[in-house]
Amino acid sequence: MLTFDPRLQDESHELLPTDRGSPLKSATVEILKSDDEPKKGRLHRWRTGWTFMLFLSSVACVLVLAFNTGFLLWAVARDRVENGQGLLFEGDCDRVGRLNTGLHLLINLFSTIILGASNYGMQCLCAPTRKDVDRVHQRGGWLNIGVPSLKNIRHVSKRRSALWFCLLVSSVPLHLLYNSTVFYTISAYGYDAFVGYDSPAGKPLDSLDYGADYEVTFTRLYETAEKGGLKNLTEIECYNAFAETYHTTYGSVILISDDVDSAYDYGHIESEPVWRPLQDWTPHSWMCQYDPVCAAEAEQGNWTLPWDPYRINSCLAERVPQRCRLQYSLPLTIAVIVANLAKAIILGYMSFSRADPPMLTTGDAVASFLHRPDPFSVGRCLLSAKEVRGSGQSTDDNQYRPVAYHGDRARWYSAVPKRKWVPIIIFWAVAIGICIGLIIYGQQNDGSEIWAAKFGKTASMNASTIIKGDWWPKSLLANTIIANVPQLIFSLLYFVSNSILTNMTLAAEWSRYALLRRGLRVSWNAQAAQRKSYFLSLPYRYAVPLMASSATLHWLISQSIFLVGVDAYDAEWERAEALDVMTCGYTPIAIVSSLSVGAVIVLAMLALGLRRLDSAMVVAGSCSLAIAAACHPGHDPNLQHDESRRAGPLQEKEDMEYSPVMWGSVPVDGEVGHCTFASGEVEEPEVGRFYQ
Repeated sequence: MLTFDPRLQDESHELLPTDRGSPLKSATVEILKSDDEPKKGRLHRWRTGWTFMLFLSSVACVLVLAFNTGFLLWAVARDRVENGQGLLFEGDCDRVGRLNTGLHLLINLFSTIILGASNYGMQCLCAPTRKDVDRVHQRGGWLNIGVPSLKNIRHVSKRRSALWFCLLVSSVPLHLLYNSTVFYTISAYGYDAFVGYDSPAGKPLDSLDYGADYEVTFTRLYETAEKGGLKNLTEIECYNAFAETYHTTYGSVILISDDVDSAYDYGHIESEPVWRPLQDWTPHSWMCQYDPVCAAEAEQGNWTLPWDPYRINSCLAERVPQRCRLQYSLPLTIAVIVANLAKAIILGYMSFSRADPPMLTTGDAVASFLHRPDPFSVGRCLLSAKEVRGSGQSTDDNQYRPVAYHGDRARWYSAVPKRKWVPIIIFWAVAIGICIGLIIYGQQNDGSEIWAAKFGKTASMNASTIIKGDWWPKSLLANTIIANVPQLIFSLLYFVSNSILTNMTLAAEWSRYALLRRGLRVSWNAQAAQRKSYFLSLPYRYAVPLMASSATLHWLISQSIFLVGVDAYDAEWERAEALDVMTCGYTPIAIVSSLSVGAVIVLAMLALGLRRLDSAMVVAGSCSLAIAAACHPGHDPNLQHDESRRAGPLQEKEDMEYSPVMWGSVPVDGEVGHCTFASGEVEEPEVGRFYQ
């Protein structure tokens, strides 16, 4: 026979396979308990347990709160707040874009930290204690263990359920508002377009014919040309520069053409203000971009204006002042700080409050039930989570009868209740519906041109991919919420997907106890052969890809629909607030990419769900009653059943929960067998034999 020494575990803390029926020598257990067992002092338990993780979570929230509060105080002290919006920086658009990107990377990092800490706190609050489980089992019910569960909220104390609800509500501002507390607006200019034979430099201004209505603009162009300040663009460069919806680099322009009759004639071609989505005219239509034949020729270097017979050779464009603005919303920032403060207080209170340890893992539950077996699940060793959910009661006398062992290996998806698949289907359907709706909307209004939009918010600020219409809201808050609703929907999707994946991986780990003898994975104060739980609820080989794909999808969603803010200036460089724009833009390619990544996540989960479990061990999932039913090592079904259930089973060995354990059939005297977790001798159950 082979025995196990937990000191010989590999780095993953997995014990090597054992011959079935091999007992663990009691001397080994005693050595482990005396040499390797951590001190049981309060300080050590606190530093290694779930309360310490809550403390770290509260510290993380406090640090983020300090940054957010310091940022707000610094920004307000600059006294640049108007209409609830503060100015952080104004100037070069490239620099503003870089600052905006950096701040949003920081915001996304902080929001991930806060929401991660909050989710851990919520999982601790909804995880049942042993008292909760005993009370519910006595009433004929059951609870979920090891997974986030709304079902448990009804059965924990009112204080814990109230704290859970507060953490949930305080997450909403972080999902909907945090990303938009800081935003930037581009400075877009209207312009006048003239056409001439060559540069006006060196010619007397009073001899030039340009139209009296445009004297201010042309005079500025003339003076800039005299100083050599106009930018000389080739035909294609000029066409591409002025084909943009919003002009942030170049303003008014002189088109150069050999078809102009006089060298002193600078005829006015077009006056174009900053385009607003509410208007029904299309921007830069004078360039022939919306004439397919003309546009195709222009892109090939043969640009001819559609309304006048001018063949354009090049152009002289003036550079406009860069007035892009990095701004913040005072009301949104305050709302985020309040939510941040609430989370810090709740998590801090939880970490220092005296409370019974919750069952955060199935290992916690097994350890508890081995230490003090559950009297309400005796004689039901082959009870599955599916049977419990199907019956709805734990005290059905028919289920106390011996049950035949079938020996069929179930698939991973069997650990997930059917009702849990419904929310993920609904949320994905809503997300896909929104995406398809945006694409259909764009296709109907602007045709195939929407697919030319590139990744990046500034690159996508063109008329074909900006949501327009009198029905669309104009306020910052409304557009902020609309732009971030997809993020909230995906967060719900992530929560449900994580729960489903956690259920399946719990079942996979559970089934391996029928093949390998190993220590239980517990959430706090691991002793002897026990193993520490994952920092996350999922094994890292599943958690890391899920988090990476989640981060990618969050970024793609931010590129799919986003806030568009434009500060308008006229051709004379005067502020034109009536033409300011506040709406949302979208990028069809990013939308399709988001759908593709989401589809990969769903298909990966479905593929995992079709895998078979490693053994034919009964699937307990997260069901507390099914877990408890598998933890009666001292029960003998061939004894008096009623008396056994009333008195409760005896433990096979003291402190068995600290030893490497295995699930299987234990030796009993009689025809009816018994399966359980045990640290001693176990065998593989016989197919067709009855067990109780």
